[in-house]
Amino acid sequence: MSYTVTHFFGQALTGQGMKHVYNDIMNEAKTVYLLKGAPGFTVAECLSKLGIHYGNKGLNIEYFHDPLFENTIEALFVKEPHSILILNATNLTTDPVASHVHVISFEDCLDKQKIIEKQQDLLNLSHKKDDYYAKCFNALSNALKIHDDWEVETRRHMDWKGLDTKTDELMVKVFGDRKLEKESKKTHRLLGTLTPGGARDTVQSITQKLEKRLFIKGYPGTGKSSMMKKLVEKALERGFDAQMVWCGLDSNSVDMVILPELKLCIFDSTEPHQYFPERSGDEIFDIASLCHPTEVEEANIKEIIANYRSTMNDAITYAHLFAETERTVRKLFDDAIIVEKFKEKTAELFLDI
Repeated sequence: MSYTVTHFFGQALTGQGMKHVYNDIMNEAKTVYLLKGAPGFTVAECLSKLGIHYGNKGLNIEYFHDPLFENTIEALFVKEPHSILILNATNLTTDPVASHVHVISFEDCLDKQKIIEKQQDLLNLSHKKDDYYAKCFNALSNALKIHDDWEVETRRHMDWKGLDTKTDELMVKVFGDRKLEKESKKTHRLLGTLTPGGARDTVQSITQKLEKRLFIKGYPGTGKSSMMKKLVEKALERGFDAQMVWCGLDSNSVDMVILPELKLCIFDSTEPHQYFPERSGDEIFDIASLCHPTEVEEANIKEIIANYRSTMNDAITYAHLFAETERTVRKLFDDAIIVEKFKEKTAELFLDI
């Protein structure tokens, strides 16, 4: 059976700390299963099997990847009409449990004696993890501050009136006179994240079914995110659904907007997620031409960029160390899984729908 698989990252390592959008996705879902108490890779393997199970039934699915381990699945969202979210929530803070949310605990699937035997190892690893975690996010916080300095240099010579004109033109181009007589919906996803291997995104997967892609080209701090937020407001006013796809470094910044009913997206196509038109329906939306830094600002920007990249490399180094320590912890818990009990607990997730 034909079905669509879309890949996202479930969490992002940002300058403001670890961010996830699972609470928003829980509100989208009709049924939610929170899987808790087994902090190893066994749950991720189960989620991959569940994806195959529901995909073979012809259902569209979304996989959400772990930012520390790119090939590891953290959550599965079985799309309409069933709208089932299955989330590994062992180490996540989620909203209070609602009536459509079911918690499955795997604590009784762990061999307690094996955990006790490894208690000192786990304690030592926990201390190392905490240290690497703090250093990683300190570097990311510093990188965000440096990025803010970059924006100061570009804002000085931005043609803001020109941007307002281009924004108005965009609204007309996207919507024209069209309105939908229905209640609009706003949803949230992440574009990408820093990983132990560097910056990663899933742009190609996210946009695979869209007919129109607008690639924004412009300097940092020149209104790209604000413009996309205005587009969302306009879409919601006119009855169109809108998906806000958030930045992987600055948790307050939007990097993409998807308007599913128009099969259109617009996104910040600059580093570290720089793309160029490659298929029919792709188009560059240029606002870089509205900004003209002087030689002084250009020189300052080069120095800022070098500092920014150095700080991001520090963050990558600590993310790698954190992930490798976390890998060891997860394997210790995997070794303590009572396989038959785990299979019994997860059997109810393989629904015959």
